[in-house]
Amino acid sequence: MCENMRILSLSTIPPFVHSITGHAVPWVAQVMSASPSSRDSGTVSTTPSVSKGSIQKHTKSRTGCTTCKRRKVKVHLIPQCDEDRPSCRNCVKHGARCDFVLLPPRPVSEHISPVDSLPALNLLDLELFHNFTTATYATLSTDHASRNIWKNAIARKATRSDFVMRALLSVSALHISRHRLEQKHRYLSYAIAYHDRASHQAATLMGELIPENLEDLWIFSVLTMYFALGSPQFTNLPLAVGENMLPEWTFLFNGVHHISNALHASSYSGILSPIIEHGKDRWEAAHRPGNGMESILNELSSNIEETVSDEEHLAIYRYAIQELKFQLNLVLSSHSHDLDIMDAFVWHFAMAENFMPLLQQGRQEAVAIFAHSLIIFSAVGRSTWLYGWDTVLLSRSYDVLDHRHRLWLQWPIEEIGWVPPY
Repeated sequence: MCENMRILSLSTIPPFVHSITGHAVPWVAQVMSASPSSRDSGTVSTTPSVSKGSIQKHTKSRTGCTTCKRRKVKVHLIPQCDEDRPSCRNCVKHGARCDFVLLPPRPVSEHISPVDSLPALNLLDLELFHNFTTATYATLSTDHASRNIWKNAIARKATRSDFVMRALLSVSALHISRHRLEQKHRYLSYAIAYHDRASHQAATLMGELIPENLEDLWIFSVLTMYFALGSPQFTNLPLAVGENMLPEWTFLFNGVHHISNALHASSYSGILSPIIEHGKDRWEAAHRPGNGMESILNELSSNIEETVSDEEHLAIYRYAIQELKFQLNLVLSSHSHDLDIMDAFVWHFAMAENFMPLLQQGRQEAVAIFAHSLIIFSAVGRSTWLYGWDTVLLSRSYDVLDHRHRLWLQWPIEEIGWVPPY
């Protein structure tokens, strides 16, 4: 065998060795031309030493095709299965059927390059969003299903609507301002800025209600009510108590009522359904027979009948008093822990279309009826958002009324425990 190796010529060198430089690589020529003794003794010092340990081992393919595995392809005899699809090269070379043909092609991995720059994190937004999903949401209702909608579905939806997110963050900022008194003004300024921007964006969609915007607008409108309730009660900030009128939020119910009607007309069954159904449940609870106290508001009804001559207005006032009687019966016969913040607004929603315009006009009878509804606020007053509004609004109502109509407020004054200024 040694003699055979000695007579090897350069022509037996694999072609790829010549192709590197156009001629045989020197150390290959030296090895090939060296005598057996010199190769055996290792005297060819210029030849790189190639020992068994220096042979690069190839990791065995464990995912090769079945044909290559059956043929027991070895890396030092035949190139191992390259796992190419739809047929590996070994099978193509030998005309064998590759079982990769029967397998779905491997997904092509996309090369993902990092973006050149990232927007700066807004830590304030993250703080407010975290506060909403961990604390604020629980103040918006005592109903567990409604709370979960605010915490999860609505919070998630806000991530896809700029003005809904800003309204959500504004309510969260107001919530924090009530508890971090040392930073109260800072969070108030953020709340006003967020809501102002959200209002400008939402206003462009309010003119024409289309189905795909109804959810976002409903959420925005309800959050706006909470924003108004959470605004300072003794300043001239937007939606707070003004100098010569009731706060604007008392007239926001009409917008929510209008959007709710549009949702109902479209046979709505989306994420807001549990909250809307809860409101209906509270309305039905107030109308169940057996709540008692049928005599309440009788004196107010008599005063209205004696003084109002306009039949259209009189019909509106009669309906308002009747519905208010139902709601007062519910809240005054219930324990405070059984009441929900929704109970404070059921009557206002029912009055949005006809009664609220008369209240906004400052009609004396309408203001007197509204003042009696504040007893509900007092009963549900443990709510974060309603606290203090019963006395503030009763005071404003008292200021709007003339001396004669102020005498009609004796019962709400006693129930709320408010002291007139003179």
